Amino acid sequence: MIKDRILKVINLVLISIVSLFLLRLILFINYYNYFEILTFSEILQSFLMGTRVDIISFLTFNSIIILIYFLPFKILSHRIFSKILVYFWFISLLIIIFTITADLIYFQFVFRHFGNELTAMNIGDTHIVFDMIKEYKFIFLLYIIVSIILFFIFRNIDNKKVKIIQNSFLKNIILFIIIFILLVLGIRGKIEGKPFSITDAFVINKTASGNLALNGFYTIYRSYSHKQKKYTFYKYEKALQNTKSILKNSIFKFDKNSIPLQRSLINNQNKPKHNIVIILLESWSSKYIDSFGHNNFKVTPNFDKLSKESILFTNFYANGQRSIEGITALLTGVPVLKGFNYLGSGLELSNLSYLGTILKNNSYSTIAMQSSKRGSFRVNNITKLAGFDKYFGAEDMPLIGEEDKDKKPRFGTWDGNMYNLLNKKLDNMQEPFLSFSFTSTTHTPFISPGKKWEHYKHNNKNIFGFLNTLKYADDKLGLFINNAKKKPWFDNTIFIFMADHTIGFGDDSGLFKDTNIKVQNRELENMRIPLLIYAPKIFKPSINNTVGSQVDIIPTLVDILGLKGSFSTLSNSLLHPTNNQFAIFNSGQTIGIVNKSGYLKHTLDKKLEQTGNNTLEEKLLSSYQIIQKLLNENKW
Repeated sequence: MIKDRILKVINLVLISIVSLFLLRLILFINYYNYFEILTFSEILQSFLMGTRVDIISFLTFNSIIILIYFLPFKILSHRIFSKILVYFWFISLLIIIFTITADLIYFQFVFRHFGNELTAMNIGDTHIVFDMIKEYKFIFLLYIIVSIILFFIFRNIDNKKVKIIQNSFLKNIILFIIIFILLVLGIRGKIEGKPFSITDAFVINKTASGNLALNGFYTIYRSYSHKQKKYTFYKYEKALQNTKSILKNSIFKFDKNSIPLQRSLINNQNKPKHNIVIILLESWSSKYIDSFGHNNFKVTPNFDKLSKESILFTNFYANGQRSIEGITALLTGVPVLKGFNYLGSGLELSNLSYLGTILKNNSYSTIAMQSSKRGSFRVNNITKLAGFDKYFGAEDMPLIGEEDKDKKPRFGTWDGNMYNLLNKKLDNMQEPFLSFSFTSTTHTPFISPGKKWEHYKHNNKNIFGFLNTLKYADDKLGLFINNAKKKPWFDNTIFIFMADHTIGFGDDSGLFKDTNIKVQNRELENMRIPLLIYAPKIFKPSINNTVGSQVDIIPTLVDILGLKGSFSTLSNSLLHPTNNQFAIFNSGQTIGIVNKSGYLKHTLDKKLEQTGNNTLEEKLLSSYQIIQKLLNENKW
């Protein structure tokens, strides 16, 4: 009967949920000192979220066998298919339990779950697993006992006979479709937006919450697509010394603890707590902004005017070529290099110095928004994790209606709508406040907002289209600043404008097809982005030639605001640069470093082009090795 068949699957699901719940309970009890920072409500939320994670985990690997089980064919009435379902599920559950059991042991060393470090194992490293079994014989003996108990439970389920569905073929098809939809929803973990990911498991802005909700099996297979090879270029002590040498700064000190790169201000004097407004500009490449590239495109008059009233950084670089890499670098101070995870793909498993959290710990209120849809790049979850209490996406932004009604941007809403909401929200923020916003209108395809902004003959795919959307974005940015100047909070506010990456992910050559535009590229032009620190009532205008990148924003703000507490980043303050000031970046399958002497590109296996001195390679490879090791060991 159909009822028997469904009940059998429900029993298998319930056994799996209970088994994995008990493992999570063991995790919680065994490492209570780690989880005690959570309130009762937060613990409850984390356990409930953990059930979602568990369901996704076992449904991902059992869904096919369930679908076969419910196919409306008479041949499936044979008892062998019922056995296949039960014992396939049994074996997959044992694998999941074994992985989580090993993860429970691993957790005591780094206080986070398995990730890339396990998928990076070579064949020669498998002895580590067997060594672990020898070291923790009792735990694995217990695992064997549990496996035997589960075997008898599953055998009992298998002994329950199930009859083939005798309904009409149409009813069987409908049932199959319903089962299929339920499985898809179970694996996705949500109805709308992108499928459930590691970031979604962080119910609140506490790493402990995410670690309680997650399990080691889920984090392994979610991280597997970002498989990471281990690199050891130098002895650890030398690599660490090299990395510390490029971070050494007269205003920061290395904290004496188990976190090697953790630093804090030497002189933690009381400084004014200025408001901070950070705006990340989609694809704003330096060469298309006249005050930076000097190519006379005449589409950024407002930004160019702001440049004359700001600290303008002429040697500022993106740490990567994708928006999420720029967001990660800005919010954590960690560059997403070749083989590394970014926020939303597993980086959040490590303890990080989040921008929002640092300022919240210094009594700042926080808000974030993007003109793309709420879940785009998982920014809704990422900003929550990074310490932002309020978040808004395109769906939350009322339409002003100044753009062409027949045109809609491909991603979310027009920048003007975002700036309008941002101005209103900042009016109601408790000072001091931190705001992070991310625009989208200048993203390809370049949809024209209207003839008013078409300085060039518009084309959705070439440079003319980009320049027209850039003109629109500049116009709305200028209007935002003009409105902000009328607000009581303006005089005490520092605005930081920078791009997420350059246009075309570093290669804009295809945008010039069928145009008469020619631009002379500078060294590393594909990584050069603008940075303005605009605060006319606080800083005098100046041109700053310091080499910097997105990861430098956290220590720069710690410096400017005199923030208390420690932070760990691969960067320094842009306003107190060192002789070793540098920027590290990821470009396709290569990584690179640039400082005042020149630059170097590297594949991690061999050196490519180089214009700087011979120490660049050692600095780059040492930094990569140390970042990788510290993130894997959760000592960042």
